[in-house]
Amino acid sequence: MNENFPGLEPASWWTRGKAVIVDFLILIAVFLTPGVLIITSAIVAYDDFWGEYNYSAGTIFLLVVGIILGLAALVWSGWFFGYCQGVSGTTPGKRFQGICLVDAESGETPGGARGVGRWLVPGLIGGITGIGNIIELIDYLWPIWDPKKQRLIDKVFKTRVMVGTPVKAESSDPGPQNPIS
Repeated sequence: MNENFPGLEPASWWTRGKAVIVDFLILIAVFLTPGVLIITSAIVAYDDFWGEYNYSAGTIFLLVVGIILGLAALVWSGWFFGYCQGVSGTTPGKRFQGICLVDAESGETPGGARGVGRWLVPGLIGGITGIGNIIELIDYLWPIWDPKKQRLIDKVFKTRVMVGTPVKAESSDPGPQNPIS
């Protein structure tokens, strides 16, 4: 039990890893259709005899639809795995493992902006071939030896992944009253 966060304790590296695997499988499913459309358009457009690509209206259509769906999937993943994780503290993988993302100081959900930052920054760093990939690998392995079991990105955004349910952050706008209750 953690004295700073009643009812919460740091999630182990393996528990976090299993949550990442579940989330990654969801991402693969979402990006599968755009990927298949783009690859299919390239395969159909390739002319073996001339060794070049000859795009027709149909293959251009497949390529454009694939790119649009790919961009939509990218935006969706940022919203779902970034913003929604920051607001709720969970992803499907985290819910499956019974873990949550919390603010390192208060134990509340960190909020949408920090969730998006925590999702976006590792992807940008990992996009740098070579050193970025090494930094990303170190980031994912960091909780193994860190006493607070935080990734480097958790330290930057002042978040922690804990076992349990996060306290929802107070909102100044309570929203509409429930007419049923």
